[in-house]
Formats: sequence, structure tokens, C-alpha cells
Amino acid sequence: MRAGKIDRRLTIRRFTVVGTNPLNEDIYDWADIATVWAQQRPNRGNERFAAQQIAGSAVMTFHIRYRDVSVTDRLRYAGKEWNITDVREIGRGVVTEIDAVARQD
Repeated sequence: MRAGKIDRRLTIRRFTVVGTNPLNEDIYDWADIATVWAQQRPNRGNERFAAQQIAGSAVMTFHIRYRDVSVTDRLRYAGKEWNITDVREIGRGVVTEIDAVARQD
């Protein structure tokens, strides 16, 4: 991975305990784990017609320096939340490749 191509910032988020309520029950929410430099590669999105509405999806592949990321995590990039669909290690602990789909919220 060339350093010049890693020119985008994204935030890795994880669903975790962020505090407790007055009854001492855990409160879960998405918390920022790390903000990292990444290379983004747009993949082909798609559109489909369902329930008399057109629904599209944006698909993106990100390359970051090796980091422990799983499909249960999320990304925040370009003001959008992205669901992770696949995570692959390239090389031996060199690069993490992440496939993600933009959330429709």
C-alpha cells in the first residue's frame, strides 16, 4: 500500500456500553473506536424497484493499515454511516480491506 493513496479519513465505530442508567443497567450505543486514514475505491452500486419506490445502494471498498475490524462494526465516512459487509486481511497483517454499504437512514 502506497502512502500517497491513503488520503481519506474514516471512523470505525463499535456497538458498546457507553454508560449506565439510574437503575445501573448498561446503556449501549455506537462509539467511535478509531479514526484512520484510508484509500477508498467505489464499487458499482445498484438500484431496485420495491414497494413502488426506487431504492439505491452505494457500495464502497476501503483499504486501511491492518486493524482488528469485524462485520459487526460500522464506518463513518463522508457524512454517512456504512455497514460493513466483508473484511479481508491482505498480506500478513499489512492491509485490511473492508467492503461496506451505505445505510439508508
